[in-house]
Amino acid sequence: MVACKSRAAEEKQAPTAPVEVVRDGGVADAAPAVWPELAELPLAEPLRVITLPAKGNEPRFDVGGPVVLGDLAVVSSSQLGFAAVDWRRGTIAWTKPSGAKVAPPVVRDGSFVLIGQCLTPPEVPAGELLLGCLRVVTPAGADEAYIAIHGKQAAVETFAGEPGMQSVWLDGSKLRWRRGEAAVAIDPISGLATPAPIDPPPVVVEYDGKRWDVTQDDGVIVARQKGRVAWQTEHAVGTLLGSVWLPDQRPMIRSATISARSGTPEVRILDVDATGSLNGTAAWTPIPGIALLGHAISPVGDVALAVRLDKSIKRDFIAAYAANALLMYVYPLPQVMRPDPVGVAIALDAERAPEAVVVFHDGDLVTVLPTVSSPPTAPGAASKPSQNPTP
Repeated sequence: MVACKSRAAEEKQAPTAPVEVVRDGGVADAAPAVWPELAELPLAEPLRVITLPAKGNEPRFDVGGPVVLGDLAVVSSSQLGFAAVDWRRGTIAWTKPSGAKVAPPVVRDGSFVLIGQCLTPPEVPAGELLLGCLRVVTPAGADEAYIAIHGKQAAVETFAGEPGMQSVWLDGSKLRWRRGEAAVAIDPISGLATPAPIDPPPVVVEYDGKRWDVTQDDGVIVARQKGRVAWQTEHAVGTLLGSVWLPDQRPMIRSATISARSGTPEVRILDVDATGSLNGTAAWTPIPGIALLGHAISPVGDVALAVRLDKSIKRDFIAAYAANALLMYVYPLPQVMRPDPVGVAIALDAERAPEAVVVFHDGDLVTVLPTVSSPPTAPGAASKPSQNPTP
């Protein structure tokens, strides 16, 4: 009687069966350490980290993106070509091959435009240079066009020999492709390339029946109306980010400036009235850092910054500011040698409100972070994007 146990006791002490944890393919956990410089700032946890099928044994000449359309974020890399990532589900939707040279992808008319080295170089007319190939892909991954980019040798040979950083912008009915200190305008129908300015398109602000084209010239922010200078800042700023639209306020122009306070470098968000009064404000909370590696801005002015913390080239982080200049969070990236730029994009929902921050880093990682917008009840919370006529 003493040695026997009741069945109830046996059932109570029975071991619990192990629980199998199922993870999506390509998704990896990331838990970077918190550095002392960021310890007092609000920290974010990633929603997911997606590993891409890059070929690590090949050199990584170029990286680009992400560019976001709906649930897809498209990135480019010499080690993988182009990849469309479903950032919401953590899966890879499709990939497209390319040569060793690739440019950042862009969205045009609801499709992705991918520019890279031609896999099989096509013939071009005599006296012309082949600069690459342009592929147009639907969100579902279907090819709509594959066009050779070419131009007169005398006109585009400077661009062809440029080894610098690349950018691709929409330029009216054409595409503008910048490489280093040269750029070309591309006809997306014929692929014909002609020389073009290297400056990015202006930030366009329309308010109260007026329009300002805002650019950054030698560091100074300059606003023009009908080609004439309407106003400009007295001092140079670091990086022009875009426009900010808050309820019951005039539109603002947002920039990020790097300065030193008590010998410590810091990044501060600055806003100036876009209509010409030059009244301005600064974000209450600066962040430590010596350089910007990338940035993105939403239609109402929320910004996500990729910041280099120090000269080690190992400690970089993401900082997210809401449109009302409230610091929402910081997120340290994995501590590795990082010679490449960090791509940042803000994913929007169906109403064009920020839903997540998507980061492409280290050639094969896409990190999805929480939304950058402040709560609707916060002072100065942004109005809906529909109230912004020209974001």
